[in-house]
Amino acid sequence: MCDSFVLQMALTIPKHKFPEPRRNLPSWKGVATEEDRFTIAFAKAYLVQFGKIHHRCKRTTLAFSREIPVNGYGIADLVTIAWEDGLQENDSIESLMKGGKVTTRAFECKINDWRSALAQAVRYRFFSNQSIVVLPQRAASAALPYLETFKKVKIGLWSFDLTKNCIKAHHTPRAAKAKSEKYLVKVGHAVHLATKKSLPIQQIGRYRDPSHRVSPDSALHPGKILRLSVFPIKA
Repeated sequence: MCDSFVLQMALTIPKHKFPEPRRNLPSWKGVATEEDRFTIAFAKAYLVQFGKIHHRCKRTTLAFSREIPVNGYGIADLVTIAWEDGLQENDSIESLMKGGKVTTRAFECKINDWRSALAQAVRYRFFSNQSIVVLPQRAASAALPYLETFKKVKIGLWSFDLTKNCIKAHHTPRAAKAKSEKYLVKVGHAVHLATKKSLPIQQIGRYRDPSHRVSPDSALHPGKILRLSVFPIKA
């Protein structure tokens, strides 16, 4: 538990750099909002608890980034791309994302408005294999009577207790083909750049220096465990 907590505190969640529309609002103050802090705390907890949450999943090496924009479909609060450890490197983002070798998950985190979160998460299905709404316990309690609605539109519903650092999956849909390969590939490119080129793509003539990927490590959890090990590219 101590090792897991230390890893979680050490984790940094990269953020995709793009012209953010909210910066143009009069209320913009340039500081993290309550929702930003909730998202970052959830992301760190999720990465450490990944093996427990997805205990049947073989794709346990991850690249991840916050705030991935997709034109016409919103800005996902968190996107993770998972693949099996030891996957042979692909020659392009396109072949990796289209080849069914990775699982792309998009998360929409909200403090209160679960209906708005659900509407946004539905759009994320155009560029992800799984789309999941994450809410604090109180907001999740308000959404739970409508769990069948989440199931019908194939959107996950999770709650995250910030004080206990606990994630509860009320419903997780089966991974399915993204509705748009075009936007799935775009998301792959965005995550690849945000994480300093950490996806398993061939980089001829360049050196890989371990630093930001997450993969299994038995030192933290028996069986499916996470080890911080990202691979940015140095020119």
